[in-house]
Amino acid sequence: MKRHTNNIKVFLSAILLAGTLFSPLYAQEYGLKKGRNIALSIKNTKKGANKTYLNLGVMSNYQNLNGASINILSDVIHQRTSGFQMSGFVNIVGNRSSGMQVAGLANISGVKSHGLRIGGLFNISGRSTYGAQFSGIGNLAGNDQKGLMFTGLINMGTVKMSGFMFSGLANIAGKEQKGVAISGMTNVSGGDMYGVQLSSLMNISGQSNKGLQLTALSNVSVTNQGAQISGLANYSGDNKGMQLGLANVSNKCSKGVQIGFLNMNGENCGRQVGMINIKPQTRIQLIVSGGNINKTNVAVRFKNKMIYTQLGTGMILGEITDNISVSASYRTGLSFPLIKDRLDLNTDIGYSHIETLGNANTPDRLYSIQPRISLEYNPLKKIGVFIAGGYSWTRTYKKNLAYSNNPLIEAGLVFF
Repeated sequence: MKRHTNNIKVFLSAILLAGTLFSPLYAQEYGLKKGRNIALSIKNTKKGANKTYLNLGVMSNYQNLNGASINILSDVIHQRTSGFQMSGFVNIVGNRSSGMQVAGLANISGVKSHGLRIGGLFNISGRSTYGAQFSGIGNLAGNDQKGLMFTGLINMGTVKMSGFMFSGLANIAGKEQKGVAISGMTNVSGGDMYGVQLSSLMNISGQSNKGLQLTALSNVSVTNQGAQISGLANYSGDNKGMQLGLANVSNKCSKGVQIGFLNMNGENCGRQVGMINIKPQTRIQLIVSGGNINKTNVAVRFKNKMIYTQLGTGMILGEITDNISVSASYRTGLSFPLIKDRLDLNTDIGYSHIETLGNANTPDRLYSIQPRISLEYNPLKKIGVFIAGGYSWTRTYKKNLAYSNNPLIEAGLVFF
């Protein structure tokens, strides 16, 4: 588990370091140097004040803003702003900005930003951002982001992110995420995640998922203490909550539940609800058989103490179709030991899908419901034989009409 955590942290560190390079003002906490100023301003020029109340220009460069500033190209403020900034290209504040910033390309604050920021490409803060941000490419902060973040590509905070995050590509929090993160591809939290991660590709929590991870493809967390729901797969080093997906995997499970087609965990604990459930105690066995309906059949059985499931494929000839047809089947049942490690009584029920391969006067596809009872004898530890009897009700998919009803007899070998 520790190795997985370190790998995630290295991955995040590389991305987050690249993000901070967008902030050339990160270290300039004490202001910017003087530059070109082409503007008309209303200022307080008294010693120690250095405040501008109204600024209209092409490109401006001054100490502090307490009011409004509108520029055609850029607005560079050495120390702090409190009010409204708008420029055609970029707004830069050396220390802290409070209020509203609107720029055609980017809004940049060397230390902190409070309020509303609208940037055509980027909104960047050397340390923290609090409020609402809208940008075409990214909202980036050297430490924390709190509030509403809406961007075309990426929202990123190297330490914490909290609030509502919406991005076209990714939301990335270096250590902790709180709130709702919605992205077109992926959400990443390097530490704990409290809230919701919603994406189309992948959600990652480097420590604990203590909320909801919802995605079309896969969810990953070192410890799952909430819910992981995916269209394909969920992974957790330790599952203490719920995993719901086509495949669910955990290294161990202090407590929790897995619901899906395939469920796997590395310890004999937790609850599994699915068609195939695999634990360390699970015996995976190969079954080769034949009978009056399936002339030849090969299946894999997953046996957990008394409960087993089975997937198989076979060739049908005679009882249902005159020419060769093929089938795929699933069975689930209970095994009762009559003589320990030697003789078992098995009862199960199966569903079989049948492809008739163009047989004349036969529907293209059929299905069968097949309950069985069998005796299985194991003369050797990894080799057994069985004989089974039951009944097969075969029907059409179209209109669900009865096609044939037949007794079922089958015998075969069990390996491993």
